[in-house]
Amino acid sequence: MTLVHRWLGSAIVLAFVVTMVWAVALLVLRRDATPTGMRALQHWTENLLVVQTVLGIVLLVIGRRVVGPADAWLHAFYGSLFPLVAVVGGRLAALRRERREYVGFAWGAFFAFGLTLRAVQTACGAALGDLTTCMLG
Repeated sequence: MTLVHRWLGSAIVLAFVVTMVWAVALLVLRRDATPTGMRALQHWTENLLVVQTVLGIVLLVIGRRVVGPADAWLHAFYGSLFPLVAVVGGRLAALRRERREYVGFAWGAFFAFGLTLRAVQTACGAALGDLTTCMLG
């Protein structure tokens, strides 16, 4: 289950990056409408966040805690905070805009990406090599 939690975290980080890059491309192209594919990506990322959070809670309850640096407790903090930021913040920002709804998705993805990456970093280690090995391995 830990491996699934790790891979799912990596997939969520990637989904946030894709959302941000896609939104920047839409801004550069001066598009007003949010593509259906972006809404679908946002929807599925939110679903993955729910699954990831439940998996994290199950791992915590069965005693599988992050072992590592002294600040490993931050993993649970960031891991519980990012779903709230991604889902609530992104949706609120998107609802406040009549045009370019994707800008709200992008801001939610930006902050959630930072929190998600930080959660992964507290579990895997701060070095880029450790982070890459942990996320891919």
